[in-house]
Amino acid sequence: MLDRYFGEAIPNARETVPAGLSGRFPRQSHGLPRTNRAGRPMTTAFVLSGGGNLGAMQAGSVLALYEAGIEPDLLVGTSVGAMNAAFLATRPGLEGARALQEAWLALRREEAVQLNPLRAFMGFFGLRNHLVSAAQLRRLFAKWIPITRFEEAAVPFAAVATDALSGEPVVLSKGEIGDALAASSAIPGIFPPVRVQGRWLIDGSLSSNQPVLEAQDLGADEIYLITTATAARISPPKGAVAIAMNSVSLLTTQAARLQLEEARRRAEQTGGHVLIVPSAEPSAPGRFDYRRSAELCERAYRRTQGWLSDLAAQEATSSPRCE
Repeated sequence: MLDRYFGEAIPNARETVPAGLSGRFPRQSHGLPRTNRAGRPMTTAFVLSGGGNLGAMQAGSVLALYEAGIEPDLLVGTSVGAMNAAFLATRPGLEGARALQEAWLALRREEAVQLNPLRAFMGFFGLRNHLVSAAQLRRLFAKWIPITRFEEAAVPFAAVATDALSGEPVVLSKGEIGDALAASSAIPGIFPPVRVQGRWLIDGSLSSNQPVLEAQDLGADEIYLITTATAARISPPKGAVAIAMNSVSLLTTQAARLQLEEARRRAEQTGGHVLIVPSAEPSAPGRFDYRRSAELCERAYRRTQGWLSDLAAQEATSSPRCE
């Protein structure tokens, strides 16, 4: 049962397959079966990937999903996706989705990242293990998330981080939200690692940027994967930090493809589904540039609306399914 896991940090959660949520039902099936092959009501999850300032795209996609009547029983996120998941978990429903978009439209770089030349200098020469303090980011978490512990959330949610020593994904679903979100967002070298329950944790994107397998381990049957994919680059990004982060992103993208394939195989066996909410795929902004949030939200919102319309049209022309 999900409550078995929403009480501990789960290292390498993929090795366990709980029975899922009880007493929760997906709000809209979009032609999909309402029960899995075990006869249990389908559990719907929104899975939100990492992506830094591209998290504004997720706000647009989520709003379109909620407007279509699709609401999650469970939220699972990595890095900025974990922050968005926490926001929605404390403000369920359409109003919460609208509030998330408004929050992104109002966000400025100095609210999320505070650059300090001296700290960066010390980090570059090995006197610190990071270039940027996480203090400003933690203040943003406190501003956006009106609760301090997972157990207080209106909708169950989990944040995924990476064990800094073993490289394993770690699912966080208990205790202090601020520590969990800081760990899930701790880009190595940029932000400091975070010690949670005796483990040093870093950015969840390194081990599970699209935590679909973790969502299935937590009992999700019907998954809506909301990514932050951008258009293919035509030239390398500028700056040493940008080059390093882009290189890591290329590697994590390959791993995410393999994890997605495994999640689809699992879904076929259990009668579940993994639906990828298509990204608007805009050109990528600078890593710390938040000036395009309105554009990113709007493009993702329109793209998701179009995708949902296509799904509805396909249902209208296909033969009805037995439920």
